[in-house]
Parts: sequence; structure tokens; C-alpha cells
Amino acid sequence: MKRPFLLLPTAALLTLLPLYSTQAIEVSAQGSNQRQALNNALRQAVEMSLGTSIENNTLVENFQVVRQQILSHTKGFVRSYKVLHKTVDPSGMVDITIDAEVDEKSLEDSTEALSTLMKMAAHPRVLVAGLDEDFDSISSLSDDFRLLTESVESTLREDFRFETLDFEATRQAGRDHYRHTDRKNNLKRARRAKANFIIFVEILKGRNAPYVLRLESLDVASNRSLAREEINFDMANWTRDEKNNRAAIINEAKDHIYGPSAQVAAALIKNIKKEVYEEGQRYEIHFSKFDAKTIKYLETDLANLSGYVRHKLAGQKKNALTLSYWSLLKPSTLNTEISSLLSSQDIPFEFRIKGRNLTYQFDDPMFE
Repeated sequence: MKRPFLLLPTAALLTLLPLYSTQAIEVSAQGSNQRQALNNALRQAVEMSLGTSIENNTLVENFQVVRQQILSHTKGFVRSYKVLHKTVDPSGMVDITIDAEVDEKSLEDSTEALSTLMKMAAHPRVLVAGLDEDFDSISSLSDDFRLLTESVESTLREDFRFETLDFEATRQAGRDHYRHTDRKNNLKRARRAKANFIIFVEILKGRNAPYVLRLESLDVASNRSLAREEINFDMANWTRDEKNNRAAIINEAKDHIYGPSAQVAAALIKNIKKEVYEEGQRYEIHFSKFDAKTIKYLETDLANLSGYVRHKLAGQKKNALTLSYWSLLKPSTLNTEISSLLSSQDIPFEFRIKGRNLTYQFDDPMFE
């Protein structure tokens, strides 16, 4: 029995999408020369349309970040413009009035994509875990160490508005209740909890100072290290008694935890913004059982989709294609774009989406 896939024909896709048109907006602006005046007018036209778009999108968060990103690419949202009036005063200041046609659909799509991604950036789902893989690490199994990781969680949640997962609740919800202290098992736990990132907290005996407090953030999907911050600290007062000494070390580390926590959080958001605004999110897109002509068509036309950044050929056969594909769109929106591309050529297909892996398979009507 064939596994069911969701198939949206072109007509269905079109009914799901709202109809947009360009809107002529008359605006006036000033500048020290004609070019500056024109750019200011174009920016103002887009900003006026953007205000309507933002009002219609109740999901928008981090408005100023979204706004600045849109307005930094003003010309990309203006289809055409006409200069209606221009004057130059004795000082050389140019006043200009234009009639600009703003592409509302492009603006709406970009606003929605950016606001959704910024929502993700502002509230990444994070698990904080203790780590003691190194021979010189202080054990992270104690309740004292848990108080240290909770301090990190508090900083991420209250100062940076991250969605922090309760480590103990996550541990109890899993099949394995053991309080792991290594990367491998904690990463498995983070994946089961559907965390976007994991932050490891570790205390080591140092070379240049008695102890080192280390925080490191990793992307859960790829295991890629995103940021690492370390701070050296000495013990003000400590005893040779092993148990009391360990508690005193952890307590001293708590006094130093805010700085590296904030630095890791800031680096994490910076990394996400770079991915969203500059590099795009990386997808793996697979096509199978398509004829060679379609495969060639796909590789060419995928580069023309909305939100495209770049792509790299990962594998190609006569009737199959695998691409590493970077896009500014979220998975569901990218799938809609690819589905529309295939449907526009009357190509029957089935698809699956699993995270950032998108798979498309030719649906041969001969085998219905």
C-alpha cells in the first residue's frame, strides 16, 4: 500500500493564496540631491505599505528589526515609479513628488517570512545541561550544580526571552531518567524534547587560575558549536574537605555566571539573524523518479524561487536530484513554492516534509 502524501494541484494552491495587486502611492520627500530625494521617497512609499502589512499580521514580533530589514531593501519592493514634481531651492535642496507602485504581495510575503523567523530568533527553544566529560571537570550531578544551570536558564528566559526547557521535567518525560553528564546523551534528550539549541555548562580546574567556568551553545539539528564563552575565577575562601569544597566552587561560579550566559545568548541570536538575513536556512531537497528533462528544469528554476539564497548540487542521477538549498523561507512556505513550480508544469508528485528535509517523488498515474 502506498504511503499517503498530500498533493495540492495548482488550482488548490491558488485558492489558498490571497490575491494582491500593486498600489500606486503618491509621496513627497527631500534630499541634498535628486538621487537622495528619490531614495527617500521610495523608502517612504514602502514604509507606508509596510505599516498596513504589519497591522494585518498579528504574529509580528520585533517590529523594528523586521522594519529595518525590509527598508534596507526598499528598491526590491517598488515595481515602478513616476516623478510627478521636482523643485530645487537656492541651497540646492531637492523636493520631489513621485507616484510609486509598491508590490504588495512581495512585501506581505517578506514581512510574514521575516517576522516568523524573527519570532524564532527571539524565542529559541533551549535546553541547558551540565557537562563534565573532561578529566578535570567538577561533577555536574549534584543539586548544587543544578542551581548553577538554573541560573543560566533564568538569564536566558528573563533577559533574552528564550523558551527554556525545564531540565528535570524533560528528563522525567524521557525513557531514560538518568542525569547524563556527556554531550551525546544530552543531545539525544534535546532532540526528543524538540529543542533548537542546547547550552552546556561546565566547571574545570584551570591552568592560569584555579577554575574555569565554560558555556557552549550547539545547534541540536547539526551538532554544530555556535558559541563558547569562558571565564576564570579564584576561590575567595575554600576548604580542603572534598564535599564542601565542591559546593563552594559551584557557589563561587554562580557569582560569575551572568556574564558568559549573556554573551552566549547574544552570540546565539547574532548567529540566527545571520542565518535568516544573510545566509538563509539550509535545506536538503530530494527529487526522485522524475525524468531527466524535469530534473534539469528543476535545478535551473529552483534558483528563481522567492527567498532563494544559493544552492549546491549534492547528488544527481538520471531520474533523481539532491540539493543543499539555502532559503530565507520557512519550510511550509518553501514547500508551497516548490509545489507551485511542479504543478505549473502539470507534473504529478507526492511530497514529505521532515524538519528541513523536503522530499518530492514523481507520482506515476500508470500505477494508481
